[in-house]
Amino acid sequence: MNLKKIVCRKLSITLLYSLPAVAYLTLFFYIPLITIIIYSFWHGEPLYRITRIFTLENYVRFFTEELSQNVFILTNLISIATFLVILLVAYPIAYFLARMTRGDTGLKIILLILIPLEMNYLIRIFAWRNILGENGLLNNLLMTFGLVEQPITIFFHSLYAIIIVVLHNALPYAIIPLYITIRSIPESLYQAAMDLGSNKLSVFFRVTLPLSMPGIAIAFLFIYVPMMGEFAIPALVGGKTYMLGNFIVRQYLTIGNWPYASASTMSLVLVTLIVMFIVFKFLGVRRLYE
Repeated sequence: MNLKKIVCRKLSITLLYSLPAVAYLTLFFYIPLITIIIYSFWHGEPLYRITRIFTLENYVRFFTEELSQNVFILTNLISIATFLVILLVAYPIAYFLARMTRGDTGLKIILLILIPLEMNYLIRIFAWRNILGENGLLNNLLMTFGLVEQPITIFFHSLYAIIIVVLHNALPYAIIPLYITIRSIPESLYQAAMDLGSNKLSVFFRVTLPLSMPGIAIAFLFIYVPMMGEFAIPALVGGKTYMLGNFIVRQYLTIGNWPYASASTMSLVLVTLIVMFIVFKFLGVRRLYE
């Protein structure tokens, strides 16, 4: 009887401690998510006209309409291209920190890399506007040194600007999982490969790269998933580049078709969940937890 009371008391304390977290998630995650799901199955028209009847027309429209298809494909291409650029920058840094540094030097450098994340997200974007803009720091330096006669605009209000800003914002999220994965590779594997006659390049492609695939997969998710719903960066530095996040925001706030916007949002969630499942299933992410 005493044991039963002790168990019930511990369970009650645990539930009491978890109550704030449950309340927070319910209020700011579950209720909004359920609301979006319900709206996505209603009939909607511009200017916030909603008919509360069950329909799948919003989902059919999203996957069949030419505009939404083009925006969806473009967003995927930009997200994948951005990931590849970030990977080319992040992998050498992570490899250097994991293999070339001693003691906790790598961790100290990673802490320095994380410092920019302490700054507000929008402030970082506006800082890049001041750097890449027509009268920004980059153009002023180029014109001061006589490298160009007129301000260049290729790096502002363009796809290049989006990639540059995302590179700055997302680079730490790629370096950290890559660093952890590469650092966890046993040194004995490198020594065994070298003893068997492999050179450093062969060791990298046959040992380091395959065993670091879980880190690459995690870095991909950290970059791809947020990029699919990104709207602030394209809106502020992307110019005419129109991504899925901007498409959904426009449906919510400008056109006022909330059911179609909700269906677009849930379609995005569904696609990202499928991608996450594929990555976790086939790219060895599970090895990180074994």
